[in-house]
Amino acid sequence: MSKLRFPRAVYSVTSQGLVSACNFLLCLALLYFADARHYVAFLLFLNIVQLLTGLQNALFISPVGVLVPRMEPIDVARAEKLAYRLAMLVALAGLPFIAVFLTEPPHYDATALGVVGATFVGTILLLQREIARNACLVRSDLTVLVKYDAIYFAMAMVLTVAAVWLHQLSFVLAVVAFALPAFLSRLSRPQWPAARQVVPEKAVKAFDPTFRDEVRQVVKWSVPGVVVTWLFSNGYWFILERTQDTATVANMGAARLLFAPVGLLIQGWLMQLRPLSVSMAHDGRIADLRSRVMRHSALGAIGVGLVTAVGYVLLEFFPQYLPKSMRVPGVVDYVFVWGVYFAVFWFRSGISTLLQAKAAGFRTVFFANVAVCAVFYVLFAASLGNVAPPLSLATLIVAELLMIYLLNRRLND
Repeated sequence: MSKLRFPRAVYSVTSQGLVSACNFLLCLALLYFADARHYVAFLLFLNIVQLLTGLQNALFISPVGVLVPRMEPIDVARAEKLAYRLAMLVALAGLPFIAVFLTEPPHYDATALGVVGATFVGTILLLQREIARNACLVRSDLTVLVKYDAIYFAMAMVLTVAAVWLHQLSFVLAVVAFALPAFLSRLSRPQWPAARQVVPEKAVKAFDPTFRDEVRQVVKWSVPGVVVTWLFSNGYWFILERTQDTATVANMGAARLLFAPVGLLIQGWLMQLRPLSVSMAHDGRIADLRSRVMRHSALGAIGVGLVTAVGYVLLEFFPQYLPKSMRVPGVVDYVFVWGVYFAVFWFRSGISTLLQAKAAGFRTVFFANVAVCAVFYVLFAASLGNVAPPLSLATLIVAELLMIYLLNRRLND
């Protein structure tokens, strides 16, 4: 574990900020310098990667993160080594998804094989990068994590600027710029001498039976939970892509892009909150933990309101500086919908993390997600074609409020 010169939250936010900045700047570059269809394709690609990354993390970071206070260093090393093998398997699982949604018009047709190849390799690299980042988090090597992310960010930006300068920016080159620097994860892959002496399969069997059952319990609920959460929070983009025109989807995505700093702060906050919540729950300080989460969520909601106000000012008074997808009537409506959504989502994320501080909480969050996801898709499907697109998006807010209600009931039990 490296010695920290600053609070953990500073490292967490900085690290996530560098990664999120790559996402944000690449999307912005596509909106400014490429056709809307390239941006929509990249948006779908990011959502696919998010699903696969979530599944990979559910198999590694969820059980290790919850149980690491009781794990020996050698067990952590074994788990990390096993995690690197997940990247190829998870990427293979996502290959049909990539082929179906990224090779049909209006995205690509003649170059379908090249698109699938580029996105598949890019997905593998991004998944391995996530393993390397999570390994640093588990070992609390936050200084190493920030240095690694800074190098990744610099390389990605050099590739993006080169593509823009050559007037060649496209979906495929955006994937290359986003994923190729992740090859660093292969070069910086940590080595554990003790772990190299153990066959991974035997290492898993060597775990204490009771401990192994707890690992299974976490994975049992975290893996399907990731799928349901993704369907709830990301899956609707694929329905929108099939039911709405490309320009409308691009407008929705562009408005959401204004809230990239909010997403960054939520992710950085959760990265810092997860290990803290496990520690405080282990010490029996649940009331203090809940008070802290609610206080931080309220401050976050105020910040979301400020970002919404800035977005409104930009759209109303400085539209000439924004991408074409933001300079059309109605985009401001999307901005207000996304603003309310992220304010509510901040509270929901904190409450979910509170419950998941203990292994049994994963089951609670999973069933709440299933119920709310079903309600959301009923409302969402009924709204498509019958109300304006911003109102269709607003069904997300209704679903998030329902989720908060259900989770709060469990917290109060």
